[in-house]
Amino acid sequence: MKNRKMKKIITFAGRNISLVNIIYFLIFMLLGALALWYCFRSINFDEFIATLKSVNYWYIGLSIVFGFIAFIIRALRWNILINTLGHKPTVYDTYNAVVIGYIANLAIPRIGEIARCATLYRTNRIPVNSLFGTVVTERIIDMLSLFVIMFMVFFIKMDMFSTFVRERIILPWKPVFENLSVVWVLLIAFAVIILAVAAWIIFKRALRKPSMQRFRKMLSGLLDGLKSVLRMEKKFGFTAYTVAIWACYWLNSYLVMKSLPSTSSLTAADGLLLMVLGSLGWIVPVPGGFGTFHTLIAWGLMMYGLEWDDGVIFATLSHESQLLVMVFFGLIALISVSLTKNKLNQKC
Repeated sequence: MKNRKMKKIITFAGRNISLVNIIYFLIFMLLGALALWYCFRSINFDEFIATLKSVNYWYIGLSIVFGFIAFIIRALRWNILINTLGHKPTVYDTYNAVVIGYIANLAIPRIGEIARCATLYRTNRIPVNSLFGTVVTERIIDMLSLFVIMFMVFFIKMDMFSTFVRERIILPWKPVFENLSVVWVLLIAFAVIILAVAAWIIFKRALRKPSMQRFRKMLSGLLDGLKSVLRMEKKFGFTAYTVAIWACYWLNSYLVMKSLPSTSSLTAADGLLLMVLGSLGWIVPVPGGFGTFHTLIAWGLMMYGLEWDDGVIFATLSHESQLLVMVFFGLIALISVSLTKNKLNQKC
């Protein structure tokens, strides 16, 4: 009974929030705060505000339009996967679930995937387990797409990209590895192997317990979602939507780049590099990519000889314009889903 109380200690908006979720939220909030401090610690805010006044906001507005279009295309692509499961939600319902997922991720990283499945269950009664499988499938496709784009950027901007990786990733860790003796390296490798084997044994034993029935059910739904890629009839449409989504992200980055005097001379290929760095910043499990997005973009632009402040200003415009789209349309979607639920309850 005591353990149960510890698991569900707060009720908010009709949902139980566990102590683990609260700790998880606070840890990543702290990481985000530290990343933001690191990014803005040396910024001259008078010059920062003065530069913001020189921005061509028509470009920013156009970038916001492409951000909104990306949401719609994501909904269309997700529907292709859902249709293979035998369900036919409207694009409007799927779109609402997508943007609610984004706004949920702003609070707690990766919870958006669950939120969008739960939202579509509320409006269309599609099993969350199966939906979660399609969401994971989408994430796998997106990660593979990002790796393909990174591979393209590596060849298009080989010198720039290799400099970034060498100066910002490899060199900072080089002293650490140089000081490690062979004995320590072998001990670390041995410890990793032991931990991996132990984790696998614990996992296998846990699966046999009756309490893991729910997990097995979720895993079955996940496999259904992954199989949906092979069963889908509109493979060309799915591929086309995936390309269109990344094209919108690239245009978003390119248009923000053109809005600033300091970055307006950069090329379309440079916009592709900034899109990759920005995507990596969003992936880091920090609420809303705050700090990590800004830092990666600022580092990337320093490779072009720009000042740190210029990089932070570009990152702020790019990040906050995307944030504005997520919050604005996410709130509208929350209201719409709430009204839909009320209508369903009245019919019942």
